[in-house]
Amino acid sequence: MGTRSGGKRLALATLCALSLSAWRADASSDRVLQNLHGSVSYVTSAGVPAHVLAPSAATTLADDDVARTGTASMASITLPDSSQILMASDSVLKLDAFSQADVARAHFIIFEGKVRFRIVHPGGAHADYTFTTPTGQIGVRGTEGDIAVDPFDGVRMNVYHLSDPALPVHVAMIDGSTYDISGGQKIWMRWISGKLIARVTALSQAEMKRFSELGQPAVIDGGPPK
Repeated sequence: MGTRSGGKRLALATLCALSLSAWRADASSDRVLQNLHGSVSYVTSAGVPAHVLAPSAATTLADDDVARTGTASMASITLPDSSQILMASDSVLKLDAFSQADVARAHFIIFEGKVRFRIVHPGGAHADYTFTTPTGQIGVRGTEGDIAVDPFDGVRMNVYHLSDPALPVHVAMIDGSTYDISGGQKIWMRWISGKLIARVTALSQAEMKRFSELGQPAVIDGGPPK
């Protein structure tokens, strides 16, 4: 009798554990890091060691967590407002903070590598995303674009599409210069002879090829570039 009772308790405990695990997996769908392929890891604010994600596995990110991709790898970060960040190979990105009320606000720090941002406005809501790079802050409202951070090449950003033409991507460089980038434009920021230089031009196929591993953008304002 005791053995049978013990077996029932064990089965009940196992079921409760599985139910709790499923609930946590569902509840964690707010800011999810997923290994799309290759080597993906993350470090919590508590520090080392790094947690390695198996292929196709996912986990919840908290404020101050840092995600990293290896060579020939890709990861995605999905936020509660359905916005998504794609990380290309050899990229390091920190989710500094995220909050959602009447406006979804997020702050990311890009240490190196390439990312694609797809920031959306679900159900008429608003978004206020900021990406910090070595050259300054990039403010995104409702947009799709790419950012590359390289210690030698500087910071490049392509903007493909604006959900609202009145809300361009706002760049505030550390030297005080500001730029508004529309869909179909790009900006390249780098240090030359000790001075921070920025150049804004129309988007080109050559610039898009730099981010080819992230795939084709969904929409390009003004049509495909030459």
